[in-house]
Amino acid sequence: MSDPDMWSHDHDDMDECVRALEVVHAFLHGELPETEADLVRHHLHACERCMESFEIEQTISVMIRRSQPATSAPTQLRNRLTALCLGGMNG
Repeated sequence: MSDPDMWSHDHDDMDECVRALEVVHAFLHGELPETEADLVRHHLHACERCMESFEIEQTISVMIRRSQPATSAPTQLRNRLTALCLGGMNG
């Protein structure tokens, strides 16, 4: 998905937009490799329709985060996971 030509902007062929919007959640959460994120960023700046969709997704994401209180795993679970990870590194 790192072919720059696929992100060219031509609304006669909506494939570029479809591809950009397919990865919008990964982009929002910083889960894309930087080169791919740059391609998405470039497309969003060039395409008003996709930018509008992105902004809607971003707003929804922010609202969900705000509605859910931050939680952390119980101490006992964290300790068990740490022990498992360290055990795997030593074994």
